[in-house]
Amino acid sequence: MPTERHLSNWKELEGNTLTVALIDGDIIAYKAAFVSTDTFEDEEIYDPAAVKANVDLMVKEWSQLAKAGANIVCLSDDSHRYFRHTIYPNYKGNRDEQKRPKALTCAYDWLKENFKTAQYEGLEADDVMGVLAGSTELSDPVMVSIDKDLLTVPGKLLNPNKMRRAMRISKPAADRQMLLQALMGDRTDGYPGVDGIGPVKAEKILAAHPSLRAAWQAVVETFDGDEETALTMARLARILRTDDYNHETGEIRLWHPSNKELWVSGKAQTTEKKSSKKRKRASRKTGTKAMANRRRTMNA
Repeated sequence: MPTERHLSNWKELEGNTLTVALIDGDIIAYKAAFVSTDTFEDEEIYDPAAVKANVDLMVKEWSQLAKAGANIVCLSDDSHRYFRHTIYPNYKGNRDEQKRPKALTCAYDWLKENFKTAQYEGLEADDVMGVLAGSTELSDPVMVSIDKDLLTVPGKLLNPNKMRRAMRISKPAADRQMLLQALMGDRTDGYPGVDGIGPVKAEKILAAHPSLRAAWQAVVETFDGDEETALTMARLARILRTDDYNHETGEIRLWHPSNKELWVSGKAQTTEKKSSKKRKRASRKTGTKAMANRRRTMNA
């Protein structure tokens, strides 16, 4: 079984016909900590009661906006070491020196003590939301967050800052958003994409390619044919979906355009390079029909 740093008993919601709001607890915690903090003589001060009240208010407002009968607050791994560090060590490297608000711990503790929460080792809050959004055990899950990365997840999404009702994201739309984000990169998360590519250029690159296969080839070409880098950017951009996470082992399936399954540990210590070497050794040992045909052609 995977290590669960904190997982409250929300299993009672399985099979229920209620709409379930999957709430981005990281956003709630940071917003509550920020608005509840003041500075006195260059030192942060806050009132714990204000932090807790603001947390309660935002969870209530987001749940009501989603018209949810129940909610699950999704949280990132407390270690802040995620599976994306496995495939890109500099992931969120620009945040290492950022100061965390003093009130943040208070906000997180209150969420864990007073709400149904879900938190898994190696996963960020939006990944937890993406995994649960496709769960067949929850009748009507709605992701509630201001994070644009959740546009890469098929399902119902509500941005409380921009929407009055949830929108449904199709799988083709989610896949396309993943490729757009891979091209553009994300300064907030510290991965570059392609230098000089913004939303307009990214849309133009993909506009002429309706299929995922053709669009992927266009993405690789934009990365100067460097498929490995393009694949890394796509995996960083893609928020996990329910089929990408094994609840029994805690393993994560990394995306590949040919649907090849590559399962890795959610722990950041594991490196994809080692997995790649193992695959290469296996390929040399066993071979495939395609490889055999290629060798015969080369010999000829």
